[in-house]
Amino acid sequence: MKKLFITLSLLFTFSILTAQEDFNGMWESEDSSYITTIIASEYKVLSVFNTSFLEYRVITEDIISRDKNKFTTELNNEQNGYSVTIEYTLKNQDTLVLKYSGDLEGEYLLTRYY
Repeated sequence: MKKLFITLSLLFTFSILTAQEDFNGMWESEDSSYITTIIASEYKVLSVFNTSFLEYRVITEDIISRDKNKFTTELNNEQNGYSVTIEYTLKNQDTLVLKYSGDLEGEYLLTRYY
């Protein structure tokens, strides 16, 4: 029984940790000129930044929490005072659902660009 419990615990932990790698990639939205890039290892999301080639800008996000199929960031744009908290949820392999709260409210979809 003890071995079964340890095995199940390890499988559960492994499945949670490796799910973060599914966020890895470049993501785009029809509503924005920015491309969101997420860099993730097999264990966690490491970095999130937004690049606009029209505005020649890069805005980074601070990761504040991580879970199996979602993570949360804070984005603060010092140029215009814009501040939001964004919860990223993996809907499927090629779609992310972003839930914004703060200066912008609502849910938006990102599709995998690369």
